[in-house]
Amino acid sequence: MVYLFFYGKREDVNSFYYVTPYYRAYFGKKPAAGFFVEGFGMINSEVESNFYYDGQNYNVREKRLTDFALGFGLGSKWVHKRGFVFEINAGVGRNLFNNNVYDVVPRGGITLGYRF
Repeated sequence: MVYLFFYGKREDVNSFYYVTPYYRAYFGKKPAAGFFVEGFGMINSEVESNFYYDGQNYNVREKRLTDFALGFGLGSKWVHKRGFVFEINAGVGRNLFNNNVYDVVPRGGITLGYRF
């Protein structure tokens, strides 16, 4: 499961978090290594800020938006015989309930680690 906190690039949207459980099918000779295909679900939440002027003051109206996305991804994981791990992956999903500002959500990453 992946927990990620990030900041949106649009000025009117602050993306607070998303939680992503996933399932992977590996096609390598080592256990949990090599090329993989994954399916994932994503619960994502963000706050949309609308700025307006009422004639005397500037005001902000904020609205929290939460949605659930389903998607797929591809990637590869390399495991060195000493236990070092390198992984790269990318994927795309679609929000199902259209409660969010974004219809399509990206997913990707580069991981460095050590396997015990």
